[in-house]
Amino acid sequence: MLLGMLIFLAVAALIFGPLNWVTIRFLRRIHPRRKRAVTVLAIAGNLMWPFLAMIRSFTDFARVTRATLGPVWFGWTCFTFLYAAFLLLVLLAWLPFRRRATFAQFAHTPSKSFLIVLIVGFAVGCWQALVPLRIEHVPVELANLPASLEGKKIAVLGDLHVGLYTRRSRLVKIFAAAANEHPDVVLIAGDMIDDDPHFTPKLLDGARTLPASIPLFAVYGNHEMYGDPFDVAKALRGSRIRLLVNEGVRLGDLWLAGISDPAAKSMPEERGLVPDFDKALRDKPANAFPFVFAHQPKAFDEAKRRALPITVVAHTHGGQLGFRPLRWSLAGVFLPYHMGLYQAGASQLYVNTGTGYWLFPFRLGMTPEITIIELRARK
Repeated sequence: MLLGMLIFLAVAALIFGPLNWVTIRFLRRIHPRRKRAVTVLAIAGNLMWPFLAMIRSFTDFARVTRATLGPVWFGWTCFTFLYAAFLLLVLLAWLPFRRRATFAQFAHTPSKSFLIVLIVGFAVGCWQALVPLRIEHVPVELANLPASLEGKKIAVLGDLHVGLYTRRSRLVKIFAAAANEHPDVVLIAGDMIDDDPHFTPKLLDGARTLPASIPLFAVYGNHEMYGDPFDVAKALRGSRIRLLVNEGVRLGDLWLAGISDPAAKSMPEERGLVPDFDKALRDKPANAFPFVFAHQPKAFDEAKRRALPITVVAHTHGGQLGFRPLRWSLAGVFLPYHMGLYQAGASQLYVNTGTGYWLFPFRLGMTPEITIIELRARK
């Protein structure tokens, strides 16, 4: 474990060291009046590095350090990538004019404009992550849907990432908004908490807002696996939230199959936690309609192979940056299924873009989403 962390820190130093040096050096040269501010930001943005080794230790000090320094560290690290790429473009534009002005003189106005755009985007992204909620109504037409399921509503939440600074009022607002849609069932598609099982009671406190008449189910996400999934299961046992771990449950003519998360494959104690479709579908009655929900879009590969009609996941957050009207998100650069509804043969997939945020309260163009899946028979 220690050797792995040392290797990680060495690689990080090789990558982020030069990025930090370039960003700090040129910010101070291009904006000499802001040298002190640049120095303060650079120090704050790198304070997390010495504490990375304890990021998986669940002590009060580790919780506060991760929640306080982590967002600043992540924000500064992203900024160094963006600013270094911006400087490269400015450098290419400066080369034909290098005899007329120094690079710092040439870059001053473009850099100032770039920083203003980032600051405005940061403010809007923070507001979008913390305040509004998007209710996404998604009618899904399905072949062979039993008549009893016509018009049934399934509310989907995902990636709540409940942590130290998660507001109870925000959780209450989320569950109340879901309840106001009068769903037949509510699902939490993984990443309920931000690694640490310590925050499970806070999640349960917010979930009490949901009327007892509405069933509430959840599956593991990768962040439960990064923490302690067994402690999470223990905290949820007998609670308002029923955790499905490769388990199915019948709701009328609907068979709700909850699939575990593939992050379990990296755990030393993985018995019963790796995704298992056979187990989740084993007790399904012949006349029950299967509805699969999991955390990661990877589950859709197996669902397609089995020709299962509908799968719902989360995980991608839409990259916390995107433009919904064009169905573009930062996550789409890396993932084939990143937001919205997809069809592949007889199977359909819906990807919820997240109701919370990970580490950094920023969701520019990707407003937190509550999905209302409305089942419709294909005509």
